[in-house]
Amino acid sequence: MHPWSQLAGFGMAGASLWVALTPRDFTRDMIGGADPFRLILWPRLVRFPIFWGGATMLLLVIVQALNPAWNFRQYGNFWWLMSANPIRWLPSGVGVPFERFNAWRQLIIYGGCWLAVSAAWVGLTRRRSIRILIGIVVANGLVLCALLAFQRVTGDHRVPWPLIALTEKNLVASFIYTNHAGAYLDLAAFAAIALATWHLDHGRRALAKSTPAGVIALGGLFIIGGVFFTMSRGATLVLVIALGIYGAWFLMRGRYGPKAPGANSAVTKVVVILLFFFVAVAFRYIDFSEIYGRWNSMLVEGSSEPDVHSRVLARHAAGEMLRDHWLGGVGAGGFRHLFPEYVRNYPEIYENGTVFWEHAHCDWLEIPIEVGLIGDLIILAGAGWWLAWFVRKRVLWHPMAIPLLIGCLQTLIHACFDFPFQCPAILVTWCVLLTVAGRWVEISDT
Repeated sequence: MHPWSQLAGFGMAGASLWVALTPRDFTRDMIGGADPFRLILWPRLVRFPIFWGGATMLLLVIVQALNPAWNFRQYGNFWWLMSANPIRWLPSGVGVPFERFNAWRQLIIYGGCWLAVSAAWVGLTRRRSIRILIGIVVANGLVLCALLAFQRVTGDHRVPWPLIALTEKNLVASFIYTNHAGAYLDLAAFAAIALATWHLDHGRRALAKSTPAGVIALGGLFIIGGVFFTMSRGATLVLVIALGIYGAWFLMRGRYGPKAPGANSAVTKVVVILLFFFVAVAFRYIDFSEIYGRWNSMLVEGSSEPDVHSRVLARHAAGEMLRDHWLGGVGAGGFRHLFPEYVRNYPEIYENGTVFWEHAHCDWLEIPIEVGLIGDLIILAGAGWWLAWFVRKRVLWHPMAIPLLIGCLQTLIHACFDFPFQCPAILVTWCVLLTVAGRWVEISDT
């Protein structure tokens, strides 16, 4: 969420695409004595519609940044926006300093995501490479859960040395915002579920005596536990919904999907024993009172609960903003600077300007408000292409793609009442997991 980390992510994504596009020479020894050849991958990138859709979105953001309709002014602790003279027939934005978050910051985030997706689509040519990448997401989730456990035990909510000087005093794992931590771990949990499901299916097909599916599933269970201890009710709710969808799909797949020989029963028993041991230890030594208290307050108070009520009012204000700016948008990164003009109509959450709402707590509203109709059409075109891709590939019973898609679906649900896609870590991870799901089904049917 800070400029230095966003710039670092952009640089690493750019380096990834550069490596992915590097020509690959295959010798006779590498390909079993066949004629050597050089693999050129840039034509594959050119044929990737998402690449051009992303490039068009970045061009839109650049035009908004160069054509401000409002300019930021500040005197002491006070700031305001002054009307400018934009080119009316072009998309416009808000002229704000870089450090306060503007269209150029948003361009870095979107650009890093675009580069990472392009690199994954072009550079991942083997299933093993994709499994390694998904495994890295899972490992990262496990590390974050371990960090979260450390914070809960010690009461020190900063990232440990040597990064302690770069972080805030109150973090959830490495995240500034509780719900972002939960949403990211939701994705990591389903990355583990997808990997475990594939290993289980592959082991059955190969008549393997054992597979790493059980160990990976235990890692996924640990990450799921981490989601609960982020105290994010939204992330927990969508995770439970997604697990229900996955469970129904898994049972239906066992009945109607492709048949395979059974797995080793001894391994299954060991996994079940370890699972019960893990759950028993958790309930014995972990204090669940804080989790219970947060959920109980929402169940008792319902929509009148302060957090829920304030977000409902913020959504009403964002709806009014969307009605005024649905065509051209206010510019990428500009929502937070124009939103006070609308939220002031709701004194309960405006509080005489002392509360600054950076986000609408609904990405389904905030993103269209910023990018306008043109941006909406670009996003819808990309979503339509991906939908057609998976339908054409007939992935209904695919052991890797469907769990990953369910994991991506839960973030879309979460975005209905929060802003997970405003976090670069979640945005990039979501887009890359969707891309590797598509890449996997192109490489293999299973």
